[in-house]
Amino acid sequence: MPNYIPYLLLTLISLTLLVVMMVRERRMGIIVLFFLFSGMIYVAEYFVFIIGNSYEYFPEILHIRYYDNAMGAIVSNLLIVPALATLVALYKLRFGWIFFIATLFVGVELLFIQLHIFELHWWRTIYTWILFFCFFYWARYWLNQLKKGSGFIRNASLWIQSWSAVGTVMFLLSVFGVRYYYFGVYEDMHRDDLFVGSLVGVLKAGIFTVFISCCKQVKWRLLALPLVLAVDIPLYYIGLQWIQISYWLYTAIFLLLYSLLLWWNGYAYRFLWGMGREG
Repeated sequence: MPNYIPYLLLTLISLTLLVVMMVRERRMGIIVLFFLFSGMIYVAEYFVFIIGNSYEYFPEILHIRYYDNAMGAIVSNLLIVPALATLVALYKLRFGWIFFIATLFVGVELLFIQLHIFELHWWRTIYTWILFFCFFYWARYWLNQLKKGSGFIRNASLWIQSWSAVGTVMFLLSVFGVRYYYFGVYEDMHRDDLFVGSLVGVLKAGIFTVFISCCKQVKWRLLALPLVLAVDIPLYYIGLQWIQISYWLYTAIFLLLYSLLLWWNGYAYRFLWGMGREG
């Protein structure tokens, strides 16, 4: 059996859960919650996976080894776990369900190890169980605070979900060989790209959050686009960002993708502030 089949099954399960929840709730905003919880996992994965080199995935989807490894992490921890966290938080699942889901996930992890498509370095499966058991309760708590209308929680949620969306777009630009970041922190340039790109993504998401939160008119929000582009310009000219296509073509692709991200963050803002009114 090809390595990618179990990862594909996890992806299908994740997407099915999201579609079912959106149909049941009749709200596309469920995806905002999904990106929110995905962004929270991004924070953990940055330290555990990228910096800590805690485990390794072998989906054999991408030809660049580290990006293939990252793709496995995305399917495992940034698709299925946020989808389950959304399910737990949205329907306020209790201890028994949370215990069952965390245990089931550990069972999947052990199966992946037996199939030789996942390998632990210093990480242990008990860490996985504890982390996800706590995370599912955290997701419930966070959604409750959102419904209570906490301004801090709403703004933090907008930033976190924005980072998840921005990070996904940045990863795709790397996978398709459009551009790379390379500071020389790691010998593997592709690991270095994700290490640096994640930090750059946090900054870009922050710019979106500020302009979406503070500016009600579209014409002012559009100012976020040149500022987000300006984050990359000095990195390009001092050689820390490598663009593999024409710079003008890159700029056009950049503005198109980030215009979509700006629109998405505007929608996320309305959804998150609407949840505050629900509370």
